[in-house]
Amino acid sequence: MTKPTPKPATRETQAIIGQRMRELRKAKGLTLKQLAASTDLSIGYLSQLERQDADPSIRALNVIGKALGVGINWFFPDPDAAENPETGYVVRADRRRALRFASGLRDELLSPSLAGQLEMVLTTFEPGASSGEELYSHKGEEAGFVVEGQLEVTLADQVFLLGPGDTIQFPSERPHRYRNPGPGPTRLIWAVTPPHY
Repeated sequence: MTKPTPKPATRETQAIIGQRMRELRKAKGLTLKQLAASTDLSIGYLSQLERQDADPSIRALNVIGKALGVGINWFFPDPDAAENPETGYVVRADRRRALRFASGLRDELLSPSLAGQLEMVLTTFEPGASSGEELYSHKGEEAGFVVEGQLEVTLADQVFLLGPGDTIQFPSERPHRYRNPGPGPTRLIWAVTPPHY
């Protein structure tokens, strides 16, 4: 399905753009100062965008999206969202917001927003793809269910190999990393609290 080219923000979309920008920035653990440094946009301007006190340009949204790891369409609502009673509750398979990473991972947001206390993500690891060589940690708790393929999970000094139907749950403060050691793609569903993206 081809997504329409975004148009400049209107008053109706401006609030949604600011909300999605704030949700994603906070979920990634970035301050406005850090986002400003990576976009060459002022802290004041970014704050105004998040508070819906300024109209964003397409160029600014492209720069912000790149810094946050998303395409510009991430910020825009579905055209029929205002009249759709599912908005805020249901995410249709063909309407998921997605993040692609150079390392061969793709995350699709299964939650309608990042504003609540829980985030659900469908992650696809291409063969050999990983979350990186370094262990990392963040606030919260997460659980994963392997739908297809293999997933190697490192938690501090322990390594677990998971297959289809296996689950894992752990506090996110524990240093961790993920890797697909198998010959085919790995798909898994994550539940993370609080939202990380």
